[in-house]
Amino acid sequence: MVEYILGNYLVKSGKISKEQLDVVLKKQDTAKVRLGIIAVSEGMMTLEEADKVNRLQSVKDMRFGDIAVEQGYLTDEQVGTLLKKQGNTYLMFVQTLIDEKLVTMEDMEALLEEFRKENSYGNAEMEDLKSDDVSRIVSLLLPEEAKEYQELVGTMVRTVIRLIDRSVYIDKAEVVAEFPTEGQVSQELVGDICLVDCLAEKNGALLRVGSVYGREIFDELNADALDAAGEFLNCVNGLYASGLSREGQLVELLPPEYAVASSRKKPIYRVPIFIGEKGLYFLVG
Repeated sequence: MVEYILGNYLVKSGKISKEQLDVVLKKQDTAKVRLGIIAVSEGMMTLEEADKVNRLQSVKDMRFGDIAVEQGYLTDEQVGTLLKKQGNTYLMFVQTLIDEKLVTMEDMEALLEEFRKENSYGNAEMEDLKSDDVSRIVSLLLPEEAKEYQELVGTMVRTVIRLIDRSVYIDKAEVVAEFPTEGQVSQELVGDICLVDCLAEKNGALLRVGSVYGREIFDELNADALDAAGEFLNCVNGLYASGLSREGQLVELLPPEYAVASSRKKPIYRVPIFIGEKGLYFLVG
């Protein structure tokens, strides 16, 4: 998810084009992150030290880690730690940006600092983002008063990634008192925890959820498409309720309801979820 959050930031800020981002996202899965990139990102080496090791590799038939140990920049234990991080999504994204000659490592550090300041994040929050862990990113984007819904929102995001499309990212949640929608599905949970959650159309992602989960191509957000999206919402809430039952809390799911057009007037937390270029809202309260 981190690659979509940072990638779209780079596009919106004019650093790269949407077409260039698409190329990076397609190629990053095959990228193998170089140890120098990881070492600098983790603060184990400076850029100058990594550059020196890279130059030495042109005259020595040795791996980056072996040269770094020889030069006293890293220990064998640190090299082992770095090797385990080569599959990190954030680092693969940065590596691919660099391989495509869209940024340098220096550029990326400056861009991350701009992103950090713009979002008022500290170093701990940036580490949460770089981890690409759904739970940590959800916690980062939920206001403090909505943290009680963190596990439910995390379950929604993970289920979208697993069953609908992995090209998913979320934006900061906000409180809304009223929201007209092009279509929505909702479900009430009652028992030890009582709440209503809802999936509402933004600009096409709810239709995609209905089509993928219902295994049928819907051309419009009609009753059949909303019914399929409602079954997906029921699946998410079922997973959430199962987790609660393991903790000794009992929750019953009422049948999902849907509306082609609707407007609510109750304060509720709204989480924007994007699937590719399409969006929907997950609302809970």
